[in-house]
Amino acid sequence: MAVSVVFAVCGAAFASWAARVPAAQAKLGLSAGQLAVGLFGLAAGSVVALLAAGPLLTKIGSRRGVFCGATVLCAGLPLAAFAPDLPLFVAALAVLGIGNSLLDVSMNAHAARVEEAYGRPIFAGFHAFWNVGGLVGSGAAALLESWHVALETHFTVAGAVLLCLAAGAGSRFLPGADRGQDGPAFALPGKALIPLGVIAFCGFIAEGTINDWSAVYLREVTSATAAVASLGYFFFSITMIVVRTVADRLVERIGVVPFMRTATALTVLGFLLVVAIPVPAVAVAGFAVTGLGVSGMVPLAWSAAGRKQADAPARAIAAVAACGYFGFLAGPVLIGPLTSGIGLHWTFAVIGGLLVTVHFLAPSMRVEEPAARS
Repeated sequence: MAVSVVFAVCGAAFASWAARVPAAQAKLGLSAGQLAVGLFGLAAGSVVALLAAGPLLTKIGSRRGVFCGATVLCAGLPLAAFAPDLPLFVAALAVLGIGNSLLDVSMNAHAARVEEAYGRPIFAGFHAFWNVGGLVGSGAAALLESWHVALETHFTVAGAVLLCLAAGAGSRFLPGADRGQDGPAFALPGKALIPLGVIAFCGFIAEGTINDWSAVYLREVTSATAAVASLGYFFFSITMIVVRTVADRLVERIGVVPFMRTATALTVLGFLLVVAIPVPAVAVAGFAVTGLGVSGMVPLAWSAAGRKQADAPARAIAAVAACGYFGFLAGPVLIGPLTSGIGLHWTFAVIGGLLVTVHFLAPSMRVEEPAARS
């Protein structure tokens, strides 16, 4: 439960920022190009932290890593709110990105420790709490926006509350996970982890595409109203939460390879529905089906990485996470040029086709399980 709370905190903090990007842009009077520069600071901070997270956590342990990551992430929120100009705004978002990545890798590494001790798969359930936190954070942000609460007040209070929750939950973490280990200077995926990195990349690129472009697709391609256009991501999030709460049980029952191949089929089917029948109701249903499929890809890939290198799960998860976040950050940006060349409709078809790769990489998810406890 403590790890689940930290996952929810991470999701809520990031969603709080994402939901009030327009407010931050208006406060500083930023153009679209200037906002893009600020978001580059967020991406740069995330990537730098991912490169450093593996070796750092092998020294200080995932428990201390959670405290460090949560502190930096929650401090980044008010820093972004109070930034008076673009350079400081970029720096604040870099801090936010560093905190998010450090907390992300730390909590996933600790989740791998807990799963190992628990004796059965529970990893996807932790990620369900990230989605729940994201819905709560974005919902609270929307409510505060409607009440015209200042960005500075919102982010300061949210940062303080979320940090207290993370600190309280982190105090209940496994003390043994604080033991450091020697490791290489950088966390690069080894041969056994490369397929898992590709799976994480595919899962994240699908998530990032729907996060950033589902509403645009519904508006421009299906001519949906603004209200209907917002439902694509909403139902995608709901189905992700539902599946992540039961994915571990399904994996335990049918095995990880059949689960991943079924998930791949559902993901591709969802994109196919969106592309083949560009009608608002069908496209929204397609996004929901995509959520059913893509929900398990990233958490199960990270779980497999942690168990393949059980002596240093933080290093393994950081390596796979770096591949995944590259898809999350770079994928939606690459969609722009693709859309200019072949249109948004066919761009979604390309993304759906890319996910077929996961079907062939599914066997790499197998990990020799430890003997059952007496």
